[in-house]
Amino acid sequence: MKPNKNYLSTTIAIYLSFLLLGINMSISAQYKTELAHAWGAGNNISVVLTVSSAVGIGSLIASFFTGIISDKFGRRTSAIIGSFGWAIFALGTAYAPNAAFAYIIGIITGIAMSFSNSALTPAMMEAYPESRSLVTLLTKFFVSFGQFVLPFIIIFLSAGKVPFTYVFNFIGIAYLIIGIICFLVPFPDSQISNQEKPVAKGTVRNGSVKISLEAVALCLIGFTSTAVFMLWTQTNQELGKAYGLTNPALLQSVYAVCSLISVLFTSFIIKNKGIKESTILTIYPVISALALALAYLINSPIVLFIVSGLIGFFAAGGLLQLAISLMAGLYPQAKATATSTLFIANGISNWGVIQVAAIITTSFGTAAPRLILIFNILLCIFGAILGLIVKRSEIKQTINEKLALK
Repeated sequence: MKPNKNYLSTTIAIYLSFLLLGINMSISAQYKTELAHAWGAGNNISVVLTVSSAVGIGSLIASFFTGIISDKFGRRTSAIIGSFGWAIFALGTAYAPNAAFAYIIGIITGIAMSFSNSALTPAMMEAYPESRSLVTLLTKFFVSFGQFVLPFIIIFLSAGKVPFTYVFNFIGIAYLIIGIICFLVPFPDSQISNQEKPVAKGTVRNGSVKISLEAVALCLIGFTSTAVFMLWTQTNQELGKAYGLTNPALLQSVYAVCSLISVLFTSFIIKNKGIKESTILTIYPVISALALALAYLINSPIVLFIVSGLIGFFAAGGLLQLAISLMAGLYPQAKATATSTLFIANGISNWGVIQVAAIITTSFGTAAPRLILIFNILLCIFGAILGLIVKRSEIKQTINEKLALK
């Protein structure tokens, strides 16, 4: 990927935003007990899971229009709205007087996430059209890096007896600054480039949209890919405590480090070894399912660290980003609108699976973490099936192209 000097400042702002997003995705899970007390729910951490699921509702609702807004009015507008929305998340979550207010903040957070998704990733693909998959995977790298540093921030603040609200304050101020920066830095035009030509499988012409089976499968991968690692990050602390871990927050660091390594490894094998994105979308969920099965069958703290690393590598190493890249390739003239369909599924995932986790936690108590593992294994299997559909479609298209050349 050759850096475009015109977009260097934009690239820094965008990837910094993704780094903060990584912190945002895990911070509520790390502070479940503190937030439950702050919202007047006592030790009922299922309330925090329920509020976290509200993010999915907001994201789901907003995904129906944020892609259209981004394609029509440009990436800058959506990036600014998203940044200010994330600032509301940080400050609103920290100082919510009760769970009902926090739930509303969760919905606003989902809307902010949708605006950011419809702006930042398409902007990077348009700034570096020759490296679409690479720049998309790098968004995941910075998300994972944010998840990696968060536990260390928490340990440092806890040692100094610093209130947890300080982390939320920092995030809120940082996003306000990023929102202001987005007013100033250049953004690429949201137009089709020479390197991105419409393909037969998915086109947008004169308002007519052709929807393929591959596009549907990619959309559903937006559900499964997020659900698997979201379930793990939101519930692994309870599983760690049940298995005898004294500091289960360290599972998050192992997960995040392996996710970082995975993004670099996956980027390398795609760019330099010719491995297809569809191959990764098929194989990685299978290995994730096997890892989760290992955690279910063997009650051991050491095994949990191994599984956390495997989930970080194979479930959180950029599957959603690869699906986004493939979907953008199907509909290059309307990237944000097309990829927003993945975020509709993503929103359903953020709401649905966490809601299920909250129900299981409330209903089954100490047995809940292991039951959630079974649920997660099933999601992995479904994701692998979707990857096979994408792979089959690519093989079929390759055969048709070769026949057309004869």
